[in-house]
Amino acid sequence: MHRTLEIIAIGLFAILAAGLGWKLVATLDGWTSTVILALAAVVGYALADLISGIVHWLGDRYGSETTPLIGPIFVRPFREHHLDPKAITRHGFVETNGSNCIVSVPCMAVAFFVIPETPSLFSTFLLGGKLAFCLAIFATNQFHKWAHMDNPPRLVPLLRSISLILTPEHHGIHHSAPFDRNYCITVGWWNPLIHRIFKEANP
Repeated sequence: MHRTLEIIAIGLFAILAAGLGWKLVATLDGWTSTVILALAAVVGYALADLISGIVHWLGDRYGSETTPLIGPIFVRPFREHHLDPKAITRHGFVETNGSNCIVSVPCMAVAFFVIPETPSLFSTFLLGGKLAFCLAIFATNQFHKWAHMDNPPRLVPLLRSISLILTPEHHGIHHSAPFDRNYCITVGWWNPLIHRIFKEANP
């Protein structure tokens, strides 16, 4: 049942991503909107990294595998991952990315029907940021999986070298005692700040 839901969510994600992209193109009007789009993409990507860290922290620290609704879908994968970090490398495309699509689809649907496609910088920023955010959330578990793989795809080292995706060295700190840092798993930009905040909140 859950796998079926994941497959449906991945299909809907693809449709909505295309729809948001189509609306985004309709808002572009001149070089200024292109600059705004680039800014929105960076903001959306960075926000996805932040959210990945907060969700990861919550999944590691709170609830259990039997917590209603979120337990089997979100808490269990985080807990099992710590017992067998390499297990994620044996997951197929659906198992790796389905849960993130389940979360993203409702938000994408709201954005598609609410944000206007009129040529305005505000619409460009909202649509561009939302699309970048959702694409980054979709890719987060894939980046996480690659960080645990011994032989990831050829393009991965290049993306790591320019600090666009999670590296094994950075993420390896999360799997080392005392297991209380580097929760962000999209790229890890926010990890120093998040560690400082969580450390001050839980001295």
